[in-house]
Amino acid sequence: MRPSMIPGIVCSLLLVPQTGRLLAQKGHGRAGGPAAGAGAVSGTAPATTSAGAMRGAHTSASTRLTNNPALPKRMQPLLPSGMTAAAGSAGFRNQGQFIAALHVSKNLNIPFDQLKTRMTGDHAESLGRAIHDLRPSLSKSEVRKDVRVAQRQAGRDMDAARLANRLSSNPALSARAQALLPAGTNVQTAAAGFRNVHEFLLAEHVARDLNIPFTQLKAKVTGPDPVSLKQAIGTLRPNLSSAAIKSDLKAARLETRADLRAAGKSSDDRKQIAQTR
Repeated sequence: MRPSMIPGIVCSLLLVPQTGRLLAQKGHGRAGGPAAGAGAVSGTAPATTSAGAMRGAHTSASTRLTNNPALPKRMQPLLPSGMTAAAGSAGFRNQGQFIAALHVSKNLNIPFDQLKTRMTGDHAESLGRAIHDLRPSLSKSEVRKDVRVAQRQAGRDMDAARLANRLSSNPALSARAQALLPAGTNVQTAAAGFRNVHEFLLAEHVARDLNIPFTQLKAKVTGPDPVSLKQAIGTLRPNLSSAAIKSDLKAARLETRADLRAAGKSSDDRKQIAQTR
């Protein structure tokens, strides 16, 4: 081999991985975007490294739904008549992608089976691409917005289901939460909309300590345009100073931590508490 050929060969070899990375970034090959197709309009869903791995991911999505009694109940109104959550989720990479597809189906009046057909199987598309194919009149920006909305809805559904399961599986925690609510209020109904048990208990303590109707406080922090607990207190108790609100929130956090310690904290509870310090 002539010495003059070596630099050219080396350069060609170096370009191979770079080209692969560029193709992956553009949606080709095996690299992929977020689970629910975050805003993607073109390309297909990423392939896994093997058929076995793909089957495992599908089984995991269905199994997690089956083992989470609260989530299938939330999904049932979104599913086609006669379809179970386990059957509907089969083929999706994860439960987030499945639930986002359900919300898109409802939001855009797209038959769920049409979305599922495009998003699962050997030539699976992203959620964004599936929307584009089935609603070609929508612009790319509209498709991206629809995907983001559905992903937020799916996130809220999963948060609510985790919270419901946490309360139902821990009688001591459920009892402490129930004791903070107005008489006749169902604890599961009251908890719906909160992201986690810490946020729910904290709102309960604030409502009781400051004599704010719980329903009013909940509407502010879990409504269509949610605000922070601090902002909600400021709106509902405008006579309180910023320093007073800060002090009240600190007291409510201490009470919430005491509840969680008494009921037995989970690893998720510890993370949530650490984030509020």
